[in-house]
Amino acid sequence: MGRRPRGGLCGPRHRDHDGARGSGGWLIDGDPGSGRAFEPPRRGAASRVDELPVEPGRWGADGPPQEAYSRVGDTERYRPLHAFALALADDLEAEFDVERDDEPALDGWLTEGVQVVTGIRLRPRRSDAAPITIGLTSFPGVVVGVGEFTRLTLPVCGCDACDEHVADLVRSAREHVDAVVSGGFAEASGGWESFRTERGSSEGGGSGPFGPRRAWAAWPHRPAG
Repeated sequence: MGRRPRGGLCGPRHRDHDGARGSGGWLIDGDPGSGRAFEPPRRGAASRVDELPVEPGRWGADGPPQEAYSRVGDTERYRPLHAFALALADDLEAEFDVERDDEPALDGWLTEGVQVVTGIRLRPRRSDAAPITIGLTSFPGVVVGVGEFTRLTLPVCGCDACDEHVADLVRSAREHVDAVVSGGFAEASGGWESFRTERGSSEGGGSGPFGPRRAWAAWPHRPAG
């Protein structure tokens, strides 16, 4: 997972580039020119993360210089992800029938100088629905564990070359979480996972070998009243 960048610059990455699932890879279904909105539900909006200024791109057409891949600069740009993650957990708890654990066991989630400093686990009151565990990291960043095997790491890497933007990471988290709670998530041991909603899909495979695929059910909504 994480490792210190070459040359001892600035501290650890959030994770290595290899094998980390985060903000990319979401495929939109339908006709992009049709005018149809493909926005996921704005869970976590109480954090006001959607009001942050738009971040300009750091690199031009030539891309980042090689040394940027081993440099971790302003990690505090990712601090708003903590407030977003906490607000996201609150919104999910208010919307769905879940048990909440504010002290889940998260040992070993991240290594080499980056740890999970606090966590929340939401377990639906339906055994065939996937739990979601949200970990706030010391980077600062967020790791979202879903089901048995799958983790989403935000930012994926955090190095200067990747130049991951908070708005993109928030959208990715919302899309993936929406797939889980709506019953569009499946996974298998070995690193394969699939996320699907009415707006689009994301599918990936690790190194394998893969175990049997498990499709998780939708979360039950909280009873009215």
